[in-house]
Amino acid sequence: MLLKAFAEIPARKRIGIIAVILGIISIFAGNPNDNVNTKVNLKELSLISPDQISEIGVSELADWIIKGKFDYRLIDLRNEEDFVKYRIPSSENIQVTSLLKSDLSRNNKILLYSDNDITSSQGWFLLKSNNYKSVNIIKGGIDSWKNEVLFPKCTCGENPTIEEQHKHNKLAEISKFFGGELQTYIAADNTEKVKMPELKAPATITLKKTTGKKKREGC
Repeated sequence: MLLKAFAEIPARKRIGIIAVILGIISIFAGNPNDNVNTKVNLKELSLISPDQISEIGVSELADWIIKGKFDYRLIDLRNEEDFVKYRIPSSENIQVTSLLKSDLSRNNKILLYSDNDITSSQGWFLLKSNNYKSVNIIKGGIDSWKNEVLFPKCTCGENPTIEEQHKHNKLAEISKFFGGELQTYIAADNTEKVKMPELKAPATITLKKTTGKKKREGC
């Protein structure tokens, strides 16, 4: 219950709480044998505006992957076993304790996700306190990816409007692209049968780096 309540706190407050906790820990529990020196600057972090703490929705991330946008490093912070079982296409597995030892560049655009936003917030804090410029959190992590991209629920009803039909078709296409399946209003309540699909989508997804001036895209 405590973790759930913490996850519902706005991102800025979550990160502020974690910053204080980790800052205290870093003072009293530093490991002299660790080659990675984490410098915590709480004063600098406290001056960061809410606009600088970026949360990216899973629907937006899915759109980037489908369109081949590839100007970021997508980092899965979960353990290796969970990562091998299922991962978001194009993601890399780096656990929080290894972030500062990884090959991540301070100039990379970094997207972090985990089972929830708590671990992602920890990763955000560690990177920002070590001068990584662009760090973002995938809001809701793998749970939101499952519920909004792989197995989205459509409650159009028996007589959907044209707008609802369009939404239904779009959700169906996106979920199918990533190996999932749209949950209709009839099956939506039967959540116990919903399982993560086998990871087949990444093998068919080609990410292309865009060059030159970005073309204006319509709806």
